[in-house]
Amino acid sequence: MDKKRIIIALCIAAVLIPAFCLVPCSWLVGLVGMLLFAGVGTWEFFGLLNAGGVKTSTKWGIGGGLVFVTATWFNALGKHASYDGFSLSDNALWCILLIVIASTFFRILAYPNLRKGLDSCMGTILGIVYVPLLWSFVVRLFLSGDPSKPGWAALYLILCMKMADSGGYFFGMRFGKHKLAPVISPKKSWEGLFGGLVFCVVVNIAWWIISGGRINSSISFSLGHALILGLLFPIVGTAGDLVESMFKRAVDVKDSNTMVYGLGGILDMIDSILFAAPMLYIYIELFLK
Repeated sequence: MDKKRIIIALCIAAVLIPAFCLVPCSWLVGLVGMLLFAGVGTWEFFGLLNAGGVKTSTKWGIGGGLVFVTATWFNALGKHASYDGFSLSDNALWCILLIVIASTFFRILAYPNLRKGLDSCMGTILGIVYVPLLWSFVVRLFLSGDPSKPGWAALYLILCMKMADSGGYFFGMRFGKHKLAPVISPKKSWEGLFGGLVFCVVVNIAWWIISGGRINSSISFSLGHALILGLLFPIVGTAGDLVESMFKRAVDVKDSNTMVYGLGGILDMIDSILFAAPMLYIYIELFLK
């Protein structure tokens, strides 16, 4: 078991958790943080594609993605009656996404070689959908409660996913014998998935008890829903891990980046969250409202 990796992960948690618990979600520092993760994650993903010979319009894709994430921020803030600053309607938000995607198609016209332009267009749009679009649901969850209070729903999401990852890591290292997806990710095991389920269910029960049955100030959930989410998070998160592993294996790259020892890059840290966030958002919309 890699003790250095565990220590680094705990240090990161020691910084992020107090920040989530103390800083009101409407502060612009939250937007800066969201843009940082989205921007670096998109850059790393384009780097993976480029390493595999898939060309991308990297600057254009990152810029367009960050514009959409910013628009999502002001759209989500504008839904609160207590907020009186600049906001965007739902129609304006989706028009911005349409402009970002359509403009990427139009960039094909700037390439003398249309086949290279087509390849670049497909890679760029894939990156915009995979990181900024999926990450925008983290922004929606972050701002789903009272803007004057911390982003509890996003903290709940991240806590569940990281504890599921921890359970998968510890159970997989100790008991992992049966491979979950040997072709895509040889280190993942069914035992690790079970560990993630156990850890995540425990965290959900603890959150439900401590919070009095609330995800944030505007979203309540029953013990039954807490148990269901405790099972869904590791399953969806593992699927997200496997999707990124598929990309990395396709281009023969181990990590999206090496900025953090044992944890890889930003994309390696948020790959499971990218799929879990839309799942939680949809679950809330369908069953908790």
